[in-house]
Amino acid sequence: MKVNWKNWMLILALSLLVTGCMTQVKQDQAKTKAKTQSKPAKQSAIQKLGDNKMDVVLFLKQAEHQLENVYYAAADNAKGKSVIEDGLVFRELPKRFDSKDKITGYFGRFWSRPLAEAMYDNMTTKLVKDKVYVAIPRVDYPTLISVRNTTVQKSNGELSVTVEDVTDSSFASDRTLRYRLVRDQKTKRFEIKSRLGAYGNEQFQ
Repeated sequence: MKVNWKNWMLILALSLLVTGCMTQVKQDQAKTKAKTQSKPAKQSAIQKLGDNKMDVVLFLKQAEHQLENVYYAAADNAKGKSVIEDGLVFRELPKRFDSKDKITGYFGRFWSRPLAEAMYDNMTTKLVKDKVYVAIPRVDYPTLISVRNTTVQKSNGELSVTVEDVTDSSFASDRTLRYRLVRDQKTKRFEIKSRLGAYGNEQFQ
């Protein structure tokens, strides 16, 4: 039986070529991975709060509306059920807010864990088949947070923010709010560590 050396040489050459290509691909992937790991993660303007007052104002505005957003989600849940108890109407929350962990996690994008927990505890909620239902309060706390009534001080990586005349004088006599913002060690994002001021304070105690 004759051995066709030409065919064998061709097969060997193709094998070496394929092996070389695969090795090069792996090397390129390793280099790309190394570059990706060495690059610091990009941060948004909100993650780097402090240098721009408007960024801080936008952050606080969103933070103050977190409770309202959850209440609105219940009111806008067309498929949600309602339960009446002690004269209160408890509305079913949509899936993204149907547990305590989901709600406090949502609040935790802006507020520290203790404040997020306090916000949840001050909501009027009811568990129905392991799902959270909420009674929408009859009192709200509208806030006016603007670059015109807000001062920001940065010290040791923390932000101290004061908002004067945060609401209309007909709503409250003490209308000053003071926030302390610190960077969360895990997420590296700023969060509100404390909120001082009488206006709306019962939502955070």
